[in-house]
Amino acid sequence: MPLALLAGKLVQGAKHSRAQLSHSLLLFTPETVLRWHRELVRHKWTFQRRPAVGRPRIGVELEALIARLARENPRWGYGKLEGELLKLGYRVGRSTIRDVMKRQHIPSSPLRAKQSSTWRAFLRQHQQQLLACDFFTVETLRLQTL
Repeated sequence: MPLALLAGKLVQGAKHSRAQLSHSLLLFTPETVLRWHRELVRHKWTFQRRPAVGRPRIGVELEALIARLARENPRWGYGKLEGELLKLGYRVGRSTIRDVMKRQHIPSSPLRAKQSSTWRAFLRQHQQQLLACDFFTVETLRLQTL
């Protein structure tokens, strides 16, 4: 009923002129409708629908710690790394450790152990101790080494 009254008032206000009536009934211009449509399409394709599923990623510092432990201890596998991290207070699963190592391009334990088992790697790792043994020994008169 209220729409009928509004239409009646519009007709009276237009003074029976058909041109004035069509002008007063025009609510939206075609440019406005097209602009609304463009905004709707733009919003649809830029709107993020859902947040990522699954567990949240681990922190950057924890990822760096895993990479450091894996590089410094080439014989440690995923299980050993998991246990050592648990001792440090970090509860991380083996698959997470594996994923971190893949992202950091660190090979698995058998491949890392092969790379570090050369004499050159051994000497490089223990050079400080070898130098200390050579230079800090003393021979006594009875040929005892101190």
